[in-house]
Amino acid sequence: MMISKCDFSETNKLVGGHVSIAGGVDLAPKRAASFGFNTFQIFVKSNLQWKYKEITEEESKNFRGEVEKFNLKTPVVHATYLLNLGSDNRELVQKSIEDLKYEVRACNSLGIEKLVLHPGSNQDRERAMDSIMELMNSIETGNVTLLIENSSGKGSTVPATIEEMAKMMDLSKNKIGLCLDTCHLFAKGYDIKDKYEENIETMKSNGIIDHIGAMHINDSMFGLGTKKDRHENIGMGYIGDTGFANIINDRLFNNIPMIMETPGGDEHYAENLEKLKSLLVNYPSSRRGHVP
Repeated sequence: MMISKCDFSETNKLVGGHVSIAGGVDLAPKRAASFGFNTFQIFVKSNLQWKYKEITEEESKNFRGEVEKFNLKTPVVHATYLLNLGSDNRELVQKSIEDLKYEVRACNSLGIEKLVLHPGSNQDRERAMDSIMELMNSIETGNVTLLIENSSGKGSTVPATIEEMAKMMDLSKNKIGLCLDTCHLFAKGYDIKDKYEENIETMKSNGIIDHIGAMHINDSMFGLGTKKDRHENIGMGYIGDTGFANIINDRLFNNIPMIMETPGGDEHYAENLEKLKSLLVNYPSSRRGHVP
């Protein structure tokens, strides 16, 4: 099915979604372009298995060529969901370290400089953050920045709060930043719909804004503070048009990859892109005063 394009190329907004690597990682850029994306996210291996295979020189060359051919900017890799660098289980931690090292190698091979991960969990949240950052600081990343994704607050996964994000950034001695997920942020209790400015100021005062290297832009199927990680299509959930108008018009997030992980994926990407573009106001003169 041909999907209509929504072109963000005339803006400083990088908007895309997660795309499949079926048939080979080097096919992903063409898929991304077919949706009208100017950025995109992929897995480089199964997201629910430890096994992997190294990226070949041919795959790397083809991937880089396709990214350039379709004028795609700042692609992102999402690491496997199995990682837990904060666990008390030494075997799990070792597997997590080895997997993360592989994903860093794959990113460097493909020319991708942003790797998003859910770093882990532990009932002792402080110990989890300390352990995670110690391990992440020890990994040689080359050209890759590791981006820690915020959680919805359910269970013991870190970081969930802005303060936890700030602590982890304070502990960073490596190329480490943040991937801000809008659904997770809202589910944790940060009202980015009706109290957007207040929450941006909280992020600024805690020093995390400059560490945001990517965003996952997902609406929320459940209400504010429910801690439920259930994504919804743009404008169809509790964050709604108002919340996404706040985000898409904020110059703080210019040139930062905004990646959709919305229900239905491919089927709804075109309408989600059209929705986001419809929310732009007087671009490039944003109605918001935030300047990076």
